[in-house]
Amino acid sequence: MKLKCPVRKLRKMDLEWLGTHYCRHFHTFLEHYHCFISENPDTAPMHEKIGIFDIETTGLKANWSHMLCWCVKEQGIDIIHEDLITRDEARNKDDKRIIRSAVAEIKKYDRVVGWYSSRFDLPYVRSRAIFHGIDFPAYRDLYHTDLYYAARNKLALHSNRLATVCQFFGIAAKQHPMTPELWQKSGAGNKKALATVLKHCREDVKSTDGMFELFLEHMAITRRSI
Repeated sequence: MKLKCPVRKLRKMDLEWLGTHYCRHFHTFLEHYHCFISENPDTAPMHEKIGIFDIETTGLKANWSHMLCWCVKEQGIDIIHEDLITRDEARNKDDKRIIRSAVAEIKKYDRVVGWYSSRFDLPYVRSRAIFHGIDFPAYRDLYHTDLYYAARNKLALHSNRLATVCQFFGIAAKQHPMTPELWQKSGAGNKKALATVLKHCREDVKSTDGMFELFLEHMAITRRSI
């Protein structure tokens, strides 16, 4: 399922379409924009491009660690864009190249979706980008949806971890759990460990995409900025 593009990016012809087509409540989609998003009419001329985003790092704080890899899955289709730190870069703790490629990728979307991404993934990448002098998207350049808070606010599970929620709803989740030894080896540039970290990241964006499809009927898609 594709969401539709943000109002701030609509063209005159798009606004005219929204003002002359009606939702299930017999209001125009311009009046009930959320209905437009949830009903997803096939005849609409505009679409919002959505990327499911995840990163893996050597630590939780951007000034004490560096990024190992990132993945962005195109929402609803089986295409994943990714980048992985090289062995030499990992040994030198130099993540400037993959931070740059991560920022370049998310700029291609109208909305990025993640799991606990408003508290970790995006602040982490923003911090490292500013540190490296890389132009991170400004406020309202693109929208962001954090599914962790959808799970916390809409469900009643013992844990809101992605793997727990996916298991409960029968959505495939990560098959390559991380261990302290793996983190240490990947941070030191071990190629096999880095490959496993990247698999873990791919699995997370696939799981998050599955959860996004599930939650669409149970949450408001807001215009929260990245």
